[in-house]
Amino acid sequence: MNAKKITFLIFCLSLLFTGCKKDSGLDPLSNVIFTKNGVIRVECTDCLLNYTVLKDNYTVDVKNSEDISFFYLSDFELKTIINSNKKQNIRLAVFDAYGRMVSNHLSAFDAGDNKAETFRISAN
Repeated sequence: MNAKKITFLIFCLSLLFTGCKKDSGLDPLSNVIFTKNGVIRVECTDCLLNYTVLKDNYTVDVKNSEDISFFYLSDFELKTIINSNKKQNIRLAVFDAYGRMVSNHLSAFDAGDNKAETFRISAN
């Protein structure tokens, strides 16, 4: 009867180790890199936002505030230029992919003014 217990114990241990998940090349998500997305929040009534993510340039005409998503894979510097079409206060808030506030600026602009800023965005 002692041999039966030992055999049963070895069988149970082998089941424990065969149930572990191992990395394989057959996993479709094993080599996928997921992008991170941040948000630029612009609060203004009539302004133009130019921003650069890595080497890509974007322009957004903002009317009555807007949240603009940007996507990235690694650390980079987000460059923004805000052009105001009239006299107003403009808030520029930048959030990274983890919801951390990178910047929150409220500035007074006259018609035709512009302001450039650079923000360091971290991927982790």
